[in-house]
Order: sequence, then structure tokens, then C-alpha cells
Amino acid sequence: MPRNNKRKKKLSIFKKFLCIYCGILLLAGVITLIMLHSLLKDYEEGMPSGTMDKIVNQFTPDGIGKLLSDNDVKVNEFETNDTIAAYFTDRLNDGTVSYKKKAGEYSEKTPVYVVYAGDTPIAKVELESAGKNAHKFNKWTLGTISFGDFTKDLAEVKITAPTGADVYINGVQVTDTYKIESEVKFAPCLHVSDYVTVPTNDVYDVGQLIAKPDITAKLNGKDLTVDYDKKTGYTIYYPSDDELYKSMESRIYTIAEQYGAYIINRGSLSKLSSYMVGTAAEYVSDIPAIWAYLWGKSYTYQFNNESITNFRKYSDKCFSCDVYYDLYVDYKTGNTTYKTSLTYTFVKQNGTWMLADFLIN
Repeated sequence: MPRNNKRKKKLSIFKKFLCIYCGILLLAGVITLIMLHSLLKDYEEGMPSGTMDKIVNQFTPDGIGKLLSDNDVKVNEFETNDTIAAYFTDRLNDGTVSYKKKAGEYSEKTPVYVVYAGDTPIAKVELESAGKNAHKFNKWTLGTISFGDFTKDLAEVKITAPTGADVYINGVQVTDTYKIESEVKFAPCLHVSDYVTVPTNDVYDVGQLIAKPDITAKLNGKDLTVDYDKKTGYTIYYPSDDELYKSMESRIYTIAEQYGAYIINRGSLSKLSSYMVGTAAEYVSDIPAIWAYLWGKSYTYQFNNESITNFRKYSDKCFSCDVYYDLYVDYKTGNTTYKTSLTYTFVKQNGTWMLADFLIN
């Protein structure tokens, strides 16, 4: 009996030892698995592709706006994230979104990718390090998103505006940092410096915007007209002045008709010149009138379809306008209509508005 008791006692001790050993092994295994899981998780977190997977999953019509907002991404100074999201909605619906490393820019320190909607590249994404994790792998986060390289169908936003005008894009004022030319002289005000301060324009280039911008401008509190041309970009015009136009309408038509009459030998050079100074006066004194051709002929004439348009006031002493009329001449044996388009530039001299220059359009 005593021997059996000793044997049972030894067996009991062994079982306890075995259980403890197994427990230790199991605990070690669990700890190892936890550590391995932590290592793998940190390793995966340290892979740029893992971060890109999460980012690209948000490149959806509903998700891209939130992606930009959540990551405090500011694409440019003049467009909101909602504007960007709206522009890309159609493109994101075109196909599956994927990404590839950007050749020539990707590196282990700075991962750069191109995002595609179907086969069309739509954005460039650059990741940046957000520090190290527990296993010393980089933690990656969204750095920048840029779209300009992939919106070649959009024109550069170039703006020509009166010097001193306040220019706004989508309600945001355009600062001098975007100004590429200052105080640029322009027709039809190139020959008025002897009489007034020459009106000038400034030119701004804000680069390429994602969506069509809303451009507005003011000069001395007056709203200005904005026009767009594919070749020249956006042009902001000096303001009109209804009161000045009404007071000058009769004089402008008188000068136009005096000029037309003189051309066909029915006007007076001295009378015409009395309305003019500078370049305009010099021009009419040497004008190649057709009076010699009409000398001795009997004919009548009249002015039709007269109009004054594009009335622009540059200052209290200078304005310009476009003048048009059809000068109909009946020679009895036939008739001719001279379609006449001119641009007049007036300056105020000693209280009187004088024609200082004009262009034949």
C-alpha cells in the first residue's frame, strides 16, 4: 500500500507539471500569435498599398466629397470640395476605380499613385508618413490629391481686367500673387497720353481650375461685364455710363455723319477737324477720300442702321465707343452701300469732349 501511494503521488506531481508545462506552452503560443498578429498588422499598416486601398474605396460619387473634407484636402484657393466632387461624379461613374504607382515619382519614402476610373486617369495621390508604429513601420496617410494633370480639356483661367478692379472667382478675391502683367496699354486708348492718364489693364493667370468658374469684378463700386473667349480667356471690361452716353449720343452721331459725308465729298474737312485732336485730327487731314472719284457726279446719300455700342468709360476725362452705319449713295445710274464700323476714343479738353483717336474696324 505505501508503495502504491508513493506511485500515485509521483503521478499526480507529473500531471501537475505536465499541465503547467502545457499551460505555459499554450500561453506562449497565444502570446506569440498576438505578437505575430500585431507585427502583421503593423506591417500591413506600413504598406502604402494598404492605405491606398482604403483611399480608393472612397473614390465614389458619394464618397469623394467626404474623402476630401475628412482629410482637410484643399485642391485650390477658388474651389470647394463640393465643386470638385460634383465635377468628378460623372467620371467616377465611367468605370471601376483602380490605382497604379506613378512612374518617375514613386519612391519608398514618398509613395505617389495615379487613380483611374476605368482606363482614364483622374487624379494623383501622394501619401505621407504619419510617424512610426510599434514595430517601426511607417504609418501612411493621405498627403495630397491633385487633379490638374488630368483635366487637360479645361482651359487655363487667364483674366484681363481694368487696373484697379477687384476680381473674384467663385466669390474669392484674386490677389496680386496671380498677376502676370501690370498696367498694359490697349486699343483704342493707345494715343491719348497727351491729354489724359492712359487707361490700362492687368492680367491674371490662376492656372487650371476643375470646374467652370464664376468670375465677377467691380471697379469703384460698379459691377463690370465679363466675357470669355477660348483664345484670349476672360476679359473684364471697363464700365458703361448711361448718363454720359445720353449726353454724348448726338455729338457722336454728328461726328460719324460728318466723317461719312467728307469721305464722299459732301462734307467739310475744317468742320470735321473741329471735333478732333491728336491722332484723329492728323488722320483725317491725310484721309484718302473718294471725292476725286465722285467729282462732277450727281448723287444723293443717307445714313441707315446707325448704332452706338460698347460704350466704355475709363475716367471722367476719357471714354470710347463703337459706331456703325450704312452709308447709302445713289448715283442715279446705280447705288452703293458703304458699311462703316469705327471705334472712337474721346478725351475731355477744357470742358469739351474731343475725338482723340479712332479705328476703322
